[in-house]
Amino acid sequence: AVVSTQSTGEEEYVPDRKGLNYVCWVLIMKYNLWTGLYCLEPWERKLFNTLFFIVVSMSIYTCIVFMPGYISSSVAMTCVVLDKISNALLDAPLSEKLPFC
Repeated sequence: AVVSTQSTGEEEYVPDRKGLNYVCWVLIMKYNLWTGLYCLEPWERKLFNTLFFIVVSMSIYTCIVFMPGYISSSVAMTCVVLDKISNALLDAPLSEKLPFC
C-alpha cells in the first residue's frame, strides 16, 4: 500500500500488516532508526551498509577460522587443571574418568 505523508506530500511504501514483507520492512526501518541511517543521503547509506557488511563478514570469518582452535585449547587447558586438582584432592587422575581429557 502506498501512503502519502501530510506534511511533505511525498508517497511512501508501507506493506500490508501481514506476511513476511511487513516483517522485513519493520526490521529494515528499525535498523535505519537504530543506526541513524534515515538521516543520511542514499550514497552515504550505501557506503555505510557496505562497510558494515564487510566488518560483519570478516568477524564471522574470523570466528569460523579461529574459534575451533581456541575452544580445543581451552578444553585441553581445563582438563589439565581439573586433572591436577583431582590428583591433589582425590588421589585419582581425572583422565581415567573423562574420555575427552
